[in-house]
Amino acid sequence: MVQYLTNSKFYFEIDGVTALAVKTCSGPEIEMEVAGGDSAIGVTKDAKTQTQATIGGVKYNATVSLTYVAGNEGDQKKLSDWYNDCHPDTFSGGASKAMDSRKTGSLVIYDPNGQEAMRYNFIDLFPGTKKQISSLAVDSSGNLAEDTLELYFTKVVRAK
Repeated sequence: MVQYLTNSKFYFEIDGVTALAVKTCSGPEIEMEVAGGDSAIGVTKDAKTQTQATIGGVKYNATVSLTYVAGNEGDQKKLSDWYNDCHPDTFSGGASKAMDSRKTGSLVIYDPNGQEAMRYNFIDLFPGTKKQISSLAVDSSGNLAEDTLELYFTKVVRAK
C-alpha cells in the first residue's frame, strides 16, 4: 500500500541534541541531468520515432540547513558550543576540534498518526555556516528569534 505523507511531521536530531525546536530543515539537493530525451534519434518501420534519454550528469549538494528557535541554553547552547569548537576564533587562530567533533544525525519523518515513517541517517556531520538572526529572544516584529546552521556531511543512508 502506498502511503502519502501529506500531513506528516519531521524532526532532525544530532548526537546529544534531541530536544531542539526545529522550524525548518532543507537539503540535500540531488539533480539528475538528462542528455537526449526530447529529440528524436531516428525513425523505424511504420514511421515510429525513437527517442533515448540517458544520465548526462549528477549535481549533488551535501548540506543540510536547520532553522531553529534561538537560545542560549540546552540544545541551542550545545549546537553553539559545537560550532565554536569546530571554528577557531579568527583573531587568535589556532587549532580547532573539527576533525574530532564529527557527529551523526537523523532526519525522521512521521506519518499523520505520529509513527516513524522514514529515517535518513547523516554521517560525519560538521557545522558549516551559522546565521544568527537576533541576539534577543524576540525580534523587533514580536517573532521568536531564530538561528540557522548549515551542516555538511559525507554520507546519507535511508534507514527506513
